Amino acid sequence: MNFPLHSIYLLYTTILAVIMIVLVPRTHIRKLALLGVFYGGILNLVVILIHKLTGAGGFQNYGPFHFLGIPFLPPIAWTVFFIIFLYLLPGKKPWNYLFAVVASCYSVFFSNVLANLGIFQWKSSPIIYPIIVYLTWFLLVTWSYTKYGKKIIHKFDYDLK
Repeated sequence: MNFPLHSIYLLYTTILAVIMIVLVPRTHIRKLALLGVFYGGILNLVVILIHKLTGAGGFQNYGPFHFLGIPFLPPIAWTVFFIIFLYLLPGKKPWNYLFAVVASCYSVFFSNVLANLGIFQWKSSPIIYPIIVYLTWFLLVTWSYTKYGKKIIHKFDYDLK
């Protein structure tokens, strides 16, 4: 069986979405969707653009799943990931920040698995640079969600019936 590399994007995005549907109640998915899009999808696009501009690494072998060289599915996967992340994020310090550190280490691990599969590459260290990227990203998300995100959810909390 010949499995095209670009199909891996669709596969892991689908698996992540199924995990979200099983793990996160529908009302929480709806409440966290906007923040998931911002923290996951939009910030992933920023990271992708920074990687493209600096040549630090990025996605490859994305087949037809791109627009102007920017892959379509990873921002969706990161949106789903951050809905799960925010749902599971502990409410108190230091546990919320420890959770962010563990999640960023997982992301370093996963990005290196994707590199081994040939759909992602780091041009520099496969450990040091990703740790800096993911720790910065996840700690920023944790801090801003704790400080502002919960207020945003409550401000726009609409009837979810």
